[in-house]
Amino acid sequence: MIIRLRGIAPHLAGVGLALLLLALAAHLLGSDPKWLPEALLGIGVALIISYALLRPREVASALTGRQAMYGGNALLMSVAFLGILVTLNFLAARYHKRFDLTENKRYTLSQETVQVLNALQEPVKVTGFFTPDDPRRSDVEDLLKEYAYHSDKFTYEFVDPELRPGEARRLGVTSYGVLVFQRGEKRQETFGVDEEDLTSALLKVSRDEQRVIYFTTGHKERDPQSFQPIDYGSIRQVLGRDNYDVKSLNLATITTTIPGDAAVLVVASPQIPFAPEEIDRLDQWLSEGGRLLLLTDPPTPGGEDPMAAFSEMLARWGVRLRNDVALDPVSSFFGDAASPLITRFPFSSITKDLGDPPPEGMTITRLLETTPDSWGETDLTNQQARYDPNADVRGPLVLGAMIESQEKKGRLVVFGDADFVSNNILGSVRGAFGNADLFRNSINWLAEEEALIAISPKPPEVRTLQPLTPVQRNLIFYGSVIFLPLIVLAIGGVVWWQRR
Repeated sequence: MIIRLRGIAPHLAGVGLALLLLALAAHLLGSDPKWLPEALLGIGVALIISYALLRPREVASALTGRQAMYGGNALLMSVAFLGILVTLNFLAARYHKRFDLTENKRYTLSQETVQVLNALQEPVKVTGFFTPDDPRRSDVEDLLKEYAYHSDKFTYEFVDPELRPGEARRLGVTSYGVLVFQRGEKRQETFGVDEEDLTSALLKVSRDEQRVIYFTTGHKERDPQSFQPIDYGSIRQVLGRDNYDVKSLNLATITTTIPGDAAVLVVASPQIPFAPEEIDRLDQWLSEGGRLLLLTDPPTPGGEDPMAAFSEMLARWGVRLRNDVALDPVSSFFGDAASPLITRFPFSSITKDLGDPPPEGMTITRLLETTPDSWGETDLTNQQARYDPNADVRGPLVLGAMIESQEKKGRLVVFGDADFVSNNILGSVRGAFGNADLFRNSINWLAEEEALIAISPKPPEVRTLQPLTPVQRNLIFYGSVIFLPLIVLAIGGVVWWQRR
């Protein structure tokens, strides 16, 4: 009997291995009845043990022979390889780093967004209500993954409103394709799916207060509520995405002081002079730590200069305005010398450029300057502009400056142009988003929101695939289908000939 069992022992071991595989398959597939995987496992193990008991010498020889030694080495190397993989995956999960190798860093969040995410103090959850077949869901999910990668306080999930209508009702959602940002009891909705919209919603939900920007009115200034070509409706929308509340303020109607909620006051190219009491009110507000953005334009030839009323106040801040037009034939927009193209943004003292030493306790920094080949044209009636060394000022010319009072912490930004963020420029000039960044970054610096001073999210770059020429198509076809296999066959023939 024992001899007969020893003869069929290998068959028993084979059946045992087969039962082990069946047990694994039944477990993975979820068999019914539930006890089947365990029964197969038990029978298989019993059959393999019976083989070891019936043929102990063969088992011992297999475990101690040369093949066992080679097999053990292979097993050890396999285990070591798996251990290295596990260790690398563990380290990658704990200390992960991602790289964006696209030319325009398409999959990299802007520095502005990263700063906002790093500044989160409380958890923010985003719930996206999209149906599975919504083509926008994939793109917005990729973007939200980038947000979550930069902050552990940022989480998100997607809800199918058709399968979970109760969740949609709980959050008051009545439309598809909406993202709901939540921080505690505060919430913000957005239908936008690009980075600019998401960061704007994140800003609004992560902050308890909304800073107020006042634009002065009553002197024919640029209107932030209007979308006429010369007005500022477009830049107001940009400020709104940064969670600013833009309002208008008539200084002539104020009986006491400028409103206490004013983070920044903007004077955008007035065409009518300010009254002396209005200038005094602005001067006092600045001296007490206020924040002012002043945008000016050259006066019309022969007309009254509405900015002359500001000269005394600006002089105390070390700024002097000249009544000329900056002409830069070397670096200009589409060859228009009166439209300088600024490509240098220096940050250093501008004492020599402003003419007079800065007042004590003031820090003056230039923001924009033209090239050395530019000049300030003072003859505004002559159609043939030409540099006059006796009347004009040679460049580089300072077109924008920022000044800070070290004692009272007041801040002032002055630009010698008001058209660079008008609706007409922002809406019709390709690449004018840099102008909007300059304006919004100035507002952010004045409002002490330095965390928001960064380049705005990049617009998507559209790339088109050029069709292949007939020569290129033939090269790809013959190279991959004919020549490459022939090279492999030739190498194989050479090896065969050498070994024959």
